[in-house]
Amino acid sequence: MVTLLRHRGFVLIWAAGLFSSVASWLLLTGLPIYVFGVTGSALTTSAVFLVELLCGITLGSFAGALADRLDRFRLMSCVAALQAAVMLPLLGQPDHHLWVISLVAGAQAVLTQTFDSARNAALPRLVEPAHLVRANSVIALNTSVGRLIGGSLGGFAITRDGTRYLAVGAAVAFVITAALIAAGRRAAHQATAQQTTPDRTSSFFTAWRHGLTAVLRNRAVRMTIVSVALGGIAQGLFVVLFVVFVSRALHADGTLTGVLRGVQAIGGVAGGLIVGLLGARLSPRLLMSLGATTFALISLVIWNGPTVTRQPEWYVGLFILVGAPGIAYASGAFAQIQQSVPDTELGRAFGVYFAIFNASQGLGMAAAGLLGDVLSVVLMLNVQALLYLASGAVAYFGLRAVRQQLRPAVRQRATVDVG
Repeated sequence: MVTLLRHRGFVLIWAAGLFSSVASWLLLTGLPIYVFGVTGSALTTSAVFLVELLCGITLGSFAGALADRLDRFRLMSCVAALQAAVMLPLLGQPDHHLWVISLVAGAQAVLTQTFDSARNAALPRLVEPAHLVRANSVIALNTSVGRLIGGSLGGFAITRDGTRYLAVGAAVAFVITAALIAAGRRAAHQATAQQTTPDRTSSFFTAWRHGLTAVLRNRAVRMTIVSVALGGIAQGLFVVLFVVFVSRALHADGTLTGVLRGVQAIGGVAGGLIVGLLGARLSPRLLMSLGATTFALISLVIWNGPTVTRQPEWYVGLFILVGAPGIAYASGAFAQIQQSVPDTELGRAFGVYFAIFNASQGLGMAAAGLLGDVLSVVLMLNVQALLYLASGAVAYFGLRAVRQQLRPAVRQRATVDVG
C-alpha cells in the first residue's frame, strides 16, 4: 500500500474519487429526505431512486463506451465539471416541481456511472498488475468514507435551507474532483505513455456494439457478471426489506435503522485497509468468493438473531463486521475484470458491469416490494443471504473452471512458439 501512496497520479485520482463519493452521498441522502418532506409520500420518494436506477440500466453501457473512445482522465475531469453544473437547478427551491429533482437525480446517476467506469478502466494504466487488488481496495474505501461524511452532511444540509446548501456542497466537491483529476492527468499520462490510443475509426455505436459483443464473449467476464448479478438481486432485497426487518423483527424505530446503515461504513473502511495490506496474497477469484461467503454467513446470523436477542448493541457490532466483506468482494470483482479484458475494451466492460448490477438490484427491489407483505421478512432475508452464497460459489468454481480451460490453450501456444 505504501508503494501506491508514493504514486502521485494514483493518489490524486484516489482523492478525486473521495470528493466525488462525498458529493454523491450528499445527494443520495439529502434528495430523498427533501422529497419526502415536501410530499409526505413514500411512493414519490421511491420514484427518485427508480429514476436513478433506470438511467443507470439504460445508459450505463454507453457511458462505459465513452471511456474507451476518449482520454479517460480528461473524461473524468469533464464529467465532474458537468456534475457541478447539474447542481444549478437545486440552488432554488424546487418545492412541488419534483420533475426537476428527478432530472438532476437521473443525470447524476449517468454521470457518476461514466466517472466510475472511466476510473476503473484507467486504473491498470496507473499501477502494476500485482498491485491491482490493493489499488481497487483503496479506491473502494471512498464509498465507505463518502457515506460517513456525505451521508451525515446531506441530512444536515437539507434541514438548513432546502436544497440550496445541498447543491452548493455537492457542487464544491465536484469542482474539487475535476481540479484533482486535471492535476493528476500529467502524472497519469507519463505512466501510460506506451499505452495504445483509443480507436476512433469506427462510429460510436458500431464501436459500442462490437465492444459489448467482445466483452460478453469473454468467459471470465461472464462468470464475474453472473456472480455480480446474484449479489445485485440480494442487495435489492436488502434495500427494501432492511427497514421492515428493523421494525418487525427488532421492534425498533428509524433511529436504529439509520445507525445500522451508518456503521456499515466503519466496517467498509476497515475492510478496505485490510484488503489493501493483505489483498495481494489472494487472487481476485478468492477475494470475490471469500467476500460473498463471509457476507452471507454474517447476514444469516443477523437475520436469525432476533430468536436469541434484540439488543441493539449486538446488531451494531454485526453491521460493522458486515461492511468489510463487501469491500473485499468489490475489489476482487474489479480486479478480475481489469485482468481479463484488454485495455481498449475496459470502459465497456465496466459499463456492462454497472448496468447489470443496477438491473439485478432493481429486480431484487421489485421482488421485495411484491412479496414483502406476503412472506415472512426473515424468510426473504435468508433467501438474500443464500443468494450471496451462490454469488461466492459462482465466483470460486466458475472462475476456476475458466482458468483451467485457459491453461491448455496457453501451453499449446507456448509449444507452437517453441516449434
